[in-house]
Amino acid sequence: MLKKVNQKTKRAIFLIWMAIFLTLACLAVYVLYPYINIYLVLNTFPLLSSSANTNSTSTFYGENIDMSQILPTSQHYVVNSKGEDLIDIAADLGINLIRITNAQRSFNNNADSVYTGDQWNQVLSKMQSKGIKALILIETDSSNGDYYTPDIRPVYLHLVQEYIDSGVFSNPDVYAADIKNEPLLTDANVSMLQTAHTIITAKYPHLKQTIGGWATPESPTDPSNPNNYNWSDFSAGQKIANLVDFYCIHMYGLASDNFGIGLNPDLKTQEFLSQVENGLQTKKPILIEEFGEANGDTVSDQDTIGSPQLQAKTYQGVYQALKEMHSSQLIGSVAFDFYSRNQYPDAWAIVKNNGDYLFPAAYILQEYALGKNNPSLQAATIVNSQSYLVTNADNNSTKTLHVSDRIGLELQLDDSKNYSLSLSAKGILQPIELLQYDPVSDSYHSLYQAASKGSVQLNIIINANCRRGMICTTPVYTLTINIQ
Repeated sequence: MLKKVNQKTKRAIFLIWMAIFLTLACLAVYVLYPYINIYLVLNTFPLLSSSANTNSTSTFYGENIDMSQILPTSQHYVVNSKGEDLIDIAADLGINLIRITNAQRSFNNNADSVYTGDQWNQVLSKMQSKGIKALILIETDSSNGDYYTPDIRPVYLHLVQEYIDSGVFSNPDVYAADIKNEPLLTDANVSMLQTAHTIITAKYPHLKQTIGGWATPESPTDPSNPNNYNWSDFSAGQKIANLVDFYCIHMYGLASDNFGIGLNPDLKTQEFLSQVENGLQTKKPILIEEFGEANGDTVSDQDTIGSPQLQAKTYQGVYQALKEMHSSQLIGSVAFDFYSRNQYPDAWAIVKNNGDYLFPAAYILQEYALGKNNPSLQAATIVNSQSYLVTNADNNSTKTLHVSDRIGLELQLDDSKNYSLSLSAKGILQPIELLQYDPVSDSYHSLYQAASKGSVQLNIIINANCRRGMICTTPVYTLTINIQ
């Protein structure tokens, strides 16, 4: 009996000393801050971090968001009418991983988009307080064309060193570094990626590293021609097996019949992942780092239009597939993307209007991420309309639509001239996106939704050819639309 009492006494004394030690440690942090690095403290005492155990066993539900949109001092910082920024909105949706891209300058200058340690820590501190981990993509918005060539050039290694020098990878909120987005896996490029991996490992030996998707050249005579890229060569990922702690795959086309007629996004996701696993032949974790579907606001860079319902159905399909597959190797998904990175509509976004509007897909994400069961969302995934894309080849043709269908234009016109688009009747087509030039696709885009039954003619003319009191010259593009 006395032995048991002594053991209890020793245990009590031990717990008292531990409490005193932790109290003194916290007091030291309070007194010495900001003279010591708070991130060093959090790494040394992980229990002091509010999100130390976040994502240790949970599935990742993530989104791609640009650094320029979540840095408070950026000219592109996004805040809604409630004072919530994109990190706040993401946390409310249950997002626990953000892939931070760097595709837009935060400041109005011509310098490469590179951030300081203080700027990174300002963003990552808030993410950590919300329980959101960061996957940092190494890229920059630059006027130097060498960053954007299919062959990875030495300037890329300079950028890698700038990220290292910023100290961003020492921040405890960083889950991993994404050392390159969608590289072409030529021998020379793999060698450059190996060098990048080596210099990061030398500074941060415990930092996870990955590569954001990949492609292989189909033509050995012209390996850098984008028209010859093979995005489905999953077995090529074995070439970078020693460079990645987990594989990142990019998955699109879930709303088309890529894998068979009539398959829904759930089954297409499972088929896609099965092909990935068969190609990679790996036991390493796999993250879906990009997936998405067009939301119906504009023509996407994959020449799709979609709709809010189709986007929501695709999100649901991906999340449901991961849930049904019960695979510990699949660690989650990161959708592309959260918010438009420029002043134009973004076909992939699930948030718009400065964060005041959320597409149905955002609520589907929330339902799965937070484990909710919301039957009312089922209607948001029922697709009752179709979308059609017309090009130069459809000039002077007739298209038949049904009410609620969408029709988008992607036209190659002389961009040295100004154009205007007119409709022969009002109320039949509802404009979603007015005619404007898209520099990415080097084409003119416009998008309409069928509002009521009837017939309407769409004409595009060169502005200079239409003067007051005169009849305009022949349109450069004409389309007749019948809505049934």
